[in-house]
Amino acid sequence: MKTLIINGLVVMETRAEAADLLIEHGKISGVLAPGAMTDGVDEIVDAQGLIILPGAIDVHTHFTGSHDFPQQELREGTRGAAAHGVTTIVEMPHSLPPATTLENFTAKQRWLAENCSVDYAMWAGLDGQNLQQLAALDQAGALAFKAFLCSGAASGEATDEKGLPRLDDDGLLRAMRELATFDGLIGVHAENHDILTGAGRELRRAGRKDMRAHAQAGPEIAEIEAVGRVLAVAEETGARCHIVHVSSARAAETIVAAKGRVRASFETCPHYLLLDEEDLVRIGPNARCGPPIRPRPVVNALWQVLLRGDIDIIASDHCPYTPAQKQAGETSIWEAGMGLTGVETLSPMFFSAAHLDRGLPLTEFARMTASGPAKAFQLWGKKGAIAPGFDADLVFYDAQQSWTVEGGKFQGLGKWSAFEGMRCQGKVVRTLIRGVTVYQDDRIQVEPGFGQFVTRQAATGQ
Repeated sequence: MKTLIINGLVVMETRAEAADLLIEHGKISGVLAPGAMTDGVDEIVDAQGLIILPGAIDVHTHFTGSHDFPQQELREGTRGAAAHGVTTIVEMPHSLPPATTLENFTAKQRWLAENCSVDYAMWAGLDGQNLQQLAALDQAGALAFKAFLCSGAASGEATDEKGLPRLDDDGLLRAMRELATFDGLIGVHAENHDILTGAGRELRRAGRKDMRAHAQAGPEIAEIEAVGRVLAVAEETGARCHIVHVSSARAAETIVAAKGRVRASFETCPHYLLLDEEDLVRIGPNARCGPPIRPRPVVNALWQVLLRGDIDIIASDHCPYTPAQKQAGETSIWEAGMGLTGVETLSPMFFSAAHLDRGLPLTEFARMTASGPAKAFQLWGKKGAIAPGFDADLVFYDAQQSWTVEGGKFQGLGKWSAFEGMRCQGKVVRTLIRGVTVYQDDRIQVEPGFGQFVTRQAATGQ
């Protein structure tokens, strides 16, 4: 089938301009001058007045690790992803059981295959015991390997059966040595365990259980120190590393400065750009996440890093806890689920705040939401750009429409948002995945299971 998309403003890797797009067999086969082709196609889609962007790749989602209904969450939550411009998710290893063995990884992959409405890739987990399985997990399709340098338990153990234990320094070194042998990617939650444990212990002893205590339990220095440690090990081993959910501009600057000698990338999240510590206190448990949302000067400095072009990826760190799991923190913040909903707000909130409000070029928006993730996670060539040969994963934005965030209307079970009531300018009106319209006219057009498993082997031909 041949589909021709006409009259849109098409955002490519280096430019945004009026162009027509020809799609064949699920892939972009041509980027044409407007009007260059008018017949010989099966379908013509008129995108007059719309911006056409490459579909967002959200490299940090926790659909299967936040509560006890993972398959329902995948079914409903990935519909929300499609409706808001995310065409590929990379699901974290948290689940029951976690994806740290080949058996667990394969079983989890079946969950995603049966339930996802968007394309999906998968992380495997590093638990300090599974070094001998990493190469096999890579061959099974693990796109990256997640490590935690900290734990909510002082002992360093996982805080629940879905999670991962803290990886100590020896474990980090051994894992990165092993990953380097097959060019595997490690993704690290980088906060210093001892600093977090000490700060949290002191606050609890003082009887603190308010929102400000949560902010004080995750001091910025814990992130800065741990990022430096990961970069040192990456330089020693030659392994590729990715630092997840960077909230600190100083930590970000450390990564940027190391890029000449280390193969490193990093992400930040909309909540670290759109909210500050005073918002955290005002919002309450729905804004509890780790690292915590930072004071306004840190937020402003992080924006400067972004607008300078030095942030690689914007990701959601989507944690769709149920409302009850978040409300548990109303009397003691330590009881609230740690994480925010985000897959349905990732792309549109960033479009509104970065492009429309701050003038971020559309090409930079596409870099951080699509080509940056594709390159860092080795999906480039298949995903991440509007160019011949790439999957036709396209998002149509109407910059004239606006909407208000209402968590109760989210598709997944996490029907709440730290962005509740915020106005968002720009709305996704149509989403295509592999040339198929999956969302249009406020309706999902495909059934669960439409999503395909994406691996770096398939993307790169390895």
